[in-house]
Amino acid sequence: MGVKVKTIPTHRLDESTDEGFQLEKVYWLGEEEKSLALGSHRDDHYLFFVQLSGMSKGMVDFEQFVISSNSAFYILPGQVHSYEAADVGTTGWFVALDPGLVPDGFRAVLENPMLSIRPLELGEEGTAPFVQCLELAMRLYQQPAGSYSRQAVYSLLSSFTALFADLYSKQECLPMDKASRTQTIMLAFKRMLLADYKRLKSPGEYAAALHLSTSYLNEAVKETTGFPVSFWIQQQIVLEAKRLLYYSQSSVKEIAHELGYEDHTYFMRFFKKAVGRTPLEFRTEFGPAKPRH
Repeated sequence: MGVKVKTIPTHRLDESTDEGFQLEKVYWLGEEEKSLALGSHRDDHYLFFVQLSGMSKGMVDFEQFVISSNSAFYILPGQVHSYEAADVGTTGWFVALDPGLVPDGFRAVLENPMLSIRPLELGEEGTAPFVQCLELAMRLYQQPAGSYSRQAVYSLLSSFTALFADLYSKQECLPMDKASRTQTIMLAFKRMLLADYKRLKSPGEYAAALHLSTSYLNEAVKETTGFPVSFWIQQQIVLEAKRLLYYSQSSVKEIAHELGYEDHTYFMRFFKKAVGRTPLEFRTEFGPAKPRH
């Protein structure tokens, strides 16, 4: 494991571009290219990969992944991940995209908490529509900026995300038509959960913020995902706690406070009940570093 940092770095898209996206064709040519590999961090935007040749690997929230030739993969905003090319000669496309540029109907698919996000092998024929879309977008982007050319690029990127949503919806048998009422509520809840889990801790608080009854919110979430609201609240808090325990040097008390718990002993009991081991036991098991207690 690499050197731990005080906090998990967050890469903001607006620090690199004011257009809401980055589009790049990547060539890994040799050892000197390893400087491009990214250590553990999170992003405030989507990452999409279409790999054409070679093999690359990395980790997303404690899950190892390998992307082979002619495969597609994406990473959600907020997920902690690292990436490195494994093979010399690996090529593909990389797209960073602001969530605001992804239509809600596609986000309902891509952000479905029951979706198994894993690299999908498509074959050369399967990757062709993705590549054609990105090549045209790149060609237009490299032209002198104009209102119509930029709008065309945004439209092509929307089509690109539609291809991803269609691809993953077929894998999971999810509908691609307009999201149902329960799916819309689930998406609204998930957005709020990601934004406010440090502040809101109970199903009732989320229901009130969404102007719904607690029973109706719970019914909608359980119908869509198979699990109640309390399960997803716990999952989000535990996942973030694991991230901080694994990737940072913050003490357990500091992590408890960062996650919105004034009483760190309560947080420790909560974590042990959910994970089956104390925060320090988890940290010891998953990393050799010796952080402050």
